[in-house]
Amino acid sequence: METILNTQFDQLQKAIEGIKEAKSKGQSTDEARIATTLMFVALKHANREVKHKIKAGRDKLHLEKCKVDLSRLQLQNLLYEVSHLKKEIVRCQKFKSRDTSLELLSDAEYSSELPDMAKDEEELSSHKQHLHRLDCELRLRKALDKQYSALLSSKQELLQDNLSHAQRYVSFAPALRTLQSATKPLHDALQLSLDVEWKLSAVVKYLPKPLYVLFIVLQSLQRVSEEQSFTAEVVGYESEAQMQELLKEKKFSTLNYRHTKKESGERDKVAEKTNLDEALAPHPLHICLTIGAAGSNQLVLQIRYFDFIKCATVWGQLNCSGNSNGQADANFVHHLLRHLYPNDLGNELPIPGIQYELRSSDLTAEECVRYLKAKDYGKPFCWLQSMCSIATVNSSMLYNHELNLNKNNKEIIDRIARRLNSWQRLSQQIRGLTFKDIDLYSLKENIYPAGLSCSLVQWTAITHEELHSQISDALNTSTADKGITYNSYRAVIVRGSAKMECFIRIPSNYPLEMPLWILNVHWNGCLTAQNNSAIKMMEFWTNSLQPKQLEPNHCVLYAQLFRTIYSFDIFLETEGSMQNTIEYNKEKPYISAFAKRSRSRPYKYIKKGSVFAFKQ
Repeated sequence: METILNTQFDQLQKAIEGIKEAKSKGQSTDEARIATTLMFVALKHANREVKHKIKAGRDKLHLEKCKVDLSRLQLQNLLYEVSHLKKEIVRCQKFKSRDTSLELLSDAEYSSELPDMAKDEEELSSHKQHLHRLDCELRLRKALDKQYSALLSSKQELLQDNLSHAQRYVSFAPALRTLQSATKPLHDALQLSLDVEWKLSAVVKYLPKPLYVLFIVLQSLQRVSEEQSFTAEVVGYESEAQMQELLKEKKFSTLNYRHTKKESGERDKVAEKTNLDEALAPHPLHICLTIGAAGSNQLVLQIRYFDFIKCATVWGQLNCSGNSNGQADANFVHHLLRHLYPNDLGNELPIPGIQYELRSSDLTAEECVRYLKAKDYGKPFCWLQSMCSIATVNSSMLYNHELNLNKNNKEIIDRIARRLNSWQRLSQQIRGLTFKDIDLYSLKENIYPAGLSCSLVQWTAITHEELHSQISDALNTSTADKGITYNSYRAVIVRGSAKMECFIRIPSNYPLEMPLWILNVHWNGCLTAQNNSAIKMMEFWTNSLQPKQLEPNHCVLYAQLFRTIYSFDIFLETEGSMQNTIEYNKEKPYISAFAKRSRSRPYKYIKKGSVFAFKQ
């Protein structure tokens, strides 16, 4: 069709050019015009055929598109069915019968409890055996439930019987008081302390409920313990406690009267404005807990209760038998209490819902904690609330309400005593190193027989900035800051022309975290763990010492210093053998000076057979 159209267009163009040429010559163009007009009829016929073919092609294309759309729709349906079947397969694979979570009887128990049913089960299939087992288990549990109901009813009867007996015993109280007053002269003659205990209980009954529970538990622990490791007493006057109760009742009645009058909003705001001094006034009675034996250093904990914030606080003080630094002792007690348990720094009020109650009084928990610290009332630690059986919610929103008070309180007191002994030993070690009141030859690890060639010439305290001016990977890889502070010291060890500077960082949560040593050797240049592998291994060997590797009542700082000194000796003796001028001869018993490709030094002291020696 395209060829025909092109041919007709060419003929039409030639006819038009012929007419134009004849017209320019002045000839007649009528016949040519008629012939040309007839060409348009043929062109019109061809055009109609073209349109007819285009329409047929479009119809065919539309039919093919419909077939494609139908095929695609069928494909989507099949894909949907496939996905649905996959989900059903996964659901079937994840199907878990509810009986899998039940704790069924074992085969031996099942055979002993139901022997007849066990014989019948052997003839069934595995599925039917399981169904049979579940049916027998249901019958057995129903029987046990009946027994439980019978035991529960008998328990209720026993409780009623105990209640009736208790009521009878209560009726004996007036008669016993009369008997006690009548026999008081006999008590005085026999020098009995019954009257003193009676007066003590009269004071104790005015304690707030949490402190009362704590005092009773401490008294019971004190009586059953063989060693008198702690004492507890109530401090305060009974008259002040009675007066506070009267004022509280009067204030409560006044507030009720004001609410019934419905005064104006401005007067209500003025009347309800909370004074921080009045709101955070502690109870007149508090508990004084003294940990430590008489005649030695004792830790005195004053435990107070605040009714407004519904929690207890503790403030510690160290009573030393000898001369000591008061500020150091205060910091020591502060660190001991705040690092007793992880993530319990006492910087928040751990009482559920206390924030909403404080918000109604235009107060915040941070203001209350700052006020308690400023008044030397202490901090509201979570472990203290557990001793008083107060429910707590910590910073991780974990709810805790300790009920086993005897075990919990004994564990906390023992932990405080252990931490106290550890810190006292550490303070003695620091004092001995500072004043050089130490005999290194008596502090031998693994019964090391030989003497030390190096000597400690200086031990001084340094600032935090001086410690961090040292370049060391140990400082970069230290644990994250969780309220931990550090004390820094500098020790100088000398042997001949060689000098080693030791920078020691002691954390406030010791002994949970051990002291960290950073070593710098000044001999043929400055050698550190950054540029010398032998110093890096020496630093690791010193810091790897743990208390469990030492004997009881260990001295960690002394042991670390001892390791550092003999490691420095070994470094100088092994390194000096490679120098042109031998300054340090071999004095330590080691098998080989270097080992493996890393050329590690023999810092480790071991027993090989019956011989002690240093080894890598």
